Amino acid sequence: MRPGGLKLNRGTMHKLREARARRGAVAVEAAIVMPLLIIMMFGIWEVGRLIQVQQVITNAAREGARVASGGYVDGTPVTVAYVQTTVRNYMTASGLPTAAATGATITLTNTSANTWTDPVNALPLDSFRVTVLIPSGTAFNSLPWSTVYHMTGVNSLQAIVNWRSANDTLINIDSSLPY
Repeated sequence: MRPGGLKLNRGTMHKLREARARRGAVAVEAAIVMPLLIIMMFGIWEVGRLIQVQQVITNAAREGARVASGGYVDGTPVTVAYVQTTVRNYMTASGLPTAAATGATITLTNTSANTWTDPVNALPLDSFRVTVLIPSGTAFNSLPWSTVYHMTGVNSLQAIVNWRSANDTLINIDSSLPY
């Protein structure tokens, strides 16, 4: 018996030697697996950020379409420039960098049979499309991604929203009674 009351026999000694040898194997396994796990973690992080930014620009396009559909905001006629400003303000308020918001291409396209340029001139239920594109280059590169440089290969983001006008200012209603 050893001092301190610990009894070591051949079986116990064999288990201790196995545990020491196994510790080295665990270190080697960790050295092999850890880089793969880290790369996978950064990939998931980047795809998650990509989805988040895509959702922000989709919501910004929806906000622009919602504003355009009314024709007027607090008595102010809605123009294409007004819609573009609304979309940019939404993107900035959502946390996207100013370079991404100002570098975005925002278009409002009349897809109805009626001819109008500004939403204020749209008739009820006229269809239109709001497109937000963050092109490759300075605008796209300003988006904060992970430290691993673009594993996904995506270099621009686009959101397209189709909407209908709810502008009723051009409708004339005869309020005279027929008798």
